[in-house]
Amino acid sequence: MKISENNGIIKSSYPDKSQRSEQTSNTDFKDILKESVEKSTRHPTEIKSPSLINALSAVRFNPESPQDKVSAIKRVDNLIDLLDDYRKQLADHAITLRSIEPVMKRIIKEKDQLSSLLNSMPNEDGLKDIVNHTLITASLEVIKYNRGDYITS
Repeated sequence: MKISENNGIIKSSYPDKSQRSEQTSNTDFKDILKESVEKSTRHPTEIKSPSLINALSAVRFNPESPQDKVSAIKRVDNLIDLLDDYRKQLADHAITLRSIEPVMKRIIKEKDQLSSLLNSMPNEDGLKDIVNHTLITASLEVIKYNRGDYITS
């Protein structure tokens, strides 16, 4: 068996040093650098003072009104009633999950509306904890329903 040389393959992967392209002259680079430096120094830079931070922007000027609390209490009560109806329907073996779906959609809608109300409540408010716990319970039930935890075989 005769082994032929693979010089052609090796030469094609390494460029020939004699065929190098012309190097650009250093004067071209110097000219470009000098020109760009001159352009950047031509534009006068204006010194701008930083804008002052308004310390009062974090203060809440509109305290929660009693109507907001009443609205939150009504929404929590409504969500708890919906969860109670949902619990009763789950306990009835004659009711299918498909027939429970409208109640679940109302729970999701009420939960979403109550979530937006939760963000506007002050942290010190004890009602915020109650709303938060109710939302967590509703969210868990929605997850369980969507995951199919209550499907019986």
